[in-house]
Amino acid sequence: MKLFSGIVGAALVAAPLMFSNAAVAGGADLFKAKGCAGCHGPTAMGAVGPRLAGQMEKYVLEQFKLIRDGKRASGKSGMMAGAVKSVTDAEAADIAKYVSGL
Repeated sequence: MKLFSGIVGAALVAAPLMFSNAAVAGGADLFKAKGCAGCHGPTAMGAVGPRLAGQMEKYVLEQFKLIRDGKRASGKSGMMAGAVKSVTDAEAADIAKYVSGL
């Protein structure tokens, strides 16, 4: 019984990490594929657009959605609005997870 509960416990700890790593890998691919690096730099440290690297994931995702949905019109969000109009919530979440971990 101890062995079984140890295996189950390890699986409960490892499962979120596996999905989290997949989201980060997917976010890295999306960051490149969606052209984010063009304005935010290849390491998301900022260029034309602001630094995203190391920002809080929740904040990045919230700002992304506000800009995409036309609810934020400050800074250079007008430039970004066209670039992100077709990005889904799931893709935005993966990108936010990726850049927050840089």
